[in-house]
Amino acid sequence: MSKKILLALLCLGLIVVLYFSASRPDSSPGSNYIPTTSLEEAICTKVEARNEDCKKVILIDTDSNVAFVESEFGILPVLISKDHTKMVKMLPGLDFQEFREEKEENGPITWRVENNVQKDFSILYGFARDKAKTIIINSEGNIQPNKFYVRDDLAGMSGGSGTAPLWVWYITSEDEMIKPADITVYGTDGHLIYGGSKEE
Repeated sequence: MSKKILLALLCLGLIVVLYFSASRPDSSPGSNYIPTTSLEEAICTKVEARNEDCKKVILIDTDSNVAFVESEFGILPVLISKDHTKMVKMLPGLDFQEFREEKEENGPITWRVENNVQKDFSILYGFARDKAKTIIINSEGNIQPNKFYVRDDLAGMSGGSGTAPLWVWYITSEDEMIKPADITVYGTDGHLIYGGSKEE
């Protein structure tokens, strides 16, 4: 009788050992791969390889597969892969100094349209001064773009005094966008401060 009990205990012990070893996560290299560099670092490395300065990645929009990099001179939009692991393409940037100097011509906003950056991807993006509270893109179905704060920037013309918040706004589309874009801008209390079309 004692031999049967001992054999049963050994079998039970073996089953327990096999169960725990099977349910334990695999610790072999590559089973739980963790990338050694972040997406931000990978983007900056690629931007700098193209002789552009990369201060920081300000925003990564995984829904639109686009990121925005702050450089010494302005903002660089970049297209990222659909699996969000790498930069695919760098787009023409927005220049801080140019925006300041063209204040009278541009008004409260400036923008550019990049159609067919790659298959099924177009983007409209630009700078906005703080007084541009609401932006409506009439030519794209009266939609409001995404908007994010960059930094406080010189408020006036080149050599002007004071600072004001500077924003970047953008939309992406799978379709080609209408050029020139037709955009309306409203300020505080909903009053119209800009309307009409502007060529790139």
